[in-house]
Amino acid sequence: MMNKPGNLLRLLLTFPLLTLLLSGCWDDRELNELGITSGSAYDWEDNQWKATYQVINPSSGASGMGSSGGGSTSSPPFLTFTVKGRTIMEAIERTNLTSTREMFFSHSRIAVIGESLARHGINQLIDIFLRKQDARETVYVFISEGEAGVILDQLMQMTKNQGAGIQLMIEQESRLLSYYPGIRLYELAMALSSESKCAVLPEILLTGPRTMDETSETAVTDLPSRLALGRLGVIKGDTFAGWLSQKQAFGLSFLTDNIDSATIAFPSRPATSDKLDASFILQNSATTVHPVWDKDHYVMEVNVKGSGVLTELGSVMDLNDRKAISEMEASLEQRVLELMNNAWAEVKRLGADVTGFAVRVHRSDPKRWKQIEKAKSWDSVFQEIELRPQVSIEMERTGLSNKSFKSVQQK
Repeated sequence: MMNKPGNLLRLLLTFPLLTLLLSGCWDDRELNELGITSGSAYDWEDNQWKATYQVINPSSGASGMGSSGGGSTSSPPFLTFTVKGRTIMEAIERTNLTSTREMFFSHSRIAVIGESLARHGINQLIDIFLRKQDARETVYVFISEGEAGVILDQLMQMTKNQGAGIQLMIEQESRLLSYYPGIRLYELAMALSSESKCAVLPEILLTGPRTMDETSETAVTDLPSRLALGRLGVIKGDTFAGWLSQKQAFGLSFLTDNIDSATIAFPSRPATSDKLDASFILQNSATTVHPVWDKDHYVMEVNVKGSGVLTELGSVMDLNDRKAISEMEASLEQRVLELMNNAWAEVKRLGADVTGFAVRVHRSDPKRWKQIEKAKSWDSVFQEIELRPQVSIEMERTGLSNKSFKSVQQK
């Protein structure tokens, strides 16, 4: 009982000492000291890095990430800073010479690569995104034919945060059209370090001759220049190899099983006319690829199965007739075959395995792959590949009418 006062004293002295063991925020930074970056763009100019950073403007009503809504204000929703450096990090640090806030990249949505940099090589850019503590490897990556930095200056009408707007645009396209895959930076790194050592990047471009970078210019119903998705850029190794057209990109999506949903225009009566007068929404699609060694080359047996609904018909046709449905299904299958063959021809011409066939060969035939890898002969093996595609599409529904309006008119 007599030791109680002494124990209480020791306990009271211990509490202040325990607080010394508590960890603190050693690198804490106040929000008003940070420039929240929503997008970045990189070019190669005068033998050095040229970086452009899009920073949310705290003086504008668009300071919230993902903020949407039309209208214009006197203050732009974001600001851009363009800097140069012998390394990317040197360029980043030079933003402190012109900005009152330190660049903070943890909220970045997009990264745009200029063709000039893509031709120079993008390994170092990927490295800093994977290495830097506050960089996001989940940003969507795009390629631009011209200067990438110009893309970040363009204002958008339906969203104030342009970086978030471009992210929503590629996610919507991948979900509804399937022309281009949305490529995140870590996916780009994985593709370039895979057996194929090739990747694709969607092109982002301006539809008009000039950049709309003043808030007063967005107060119209139709902008003369908008951001849009264009072609598909092909990267081999870490450098630019060429472009795939939108049609070829669509065919590649079938070859690589990247179809979520797609609208296919096709001729409803191919026996009498090749006019594209009907539309079909492909709601379900699956592609399987089976490599087979045939004497002295690989044969890729590509099997595409899909189903969906007819949404448009411009010819005279009775949809109660099963023969008419079968003819349209055959026309759709032929259309998909043409898309895949067209894409395959261009991919072979570029000599870039963006199909991922090397990965499939490695998995299905590891012994032969070791020989190919040892001889470093995949490029020549790839050129000898024979494609054998098969397509099966089922028209599950024909919509709300069993006759086309043209059929009704001609009664």
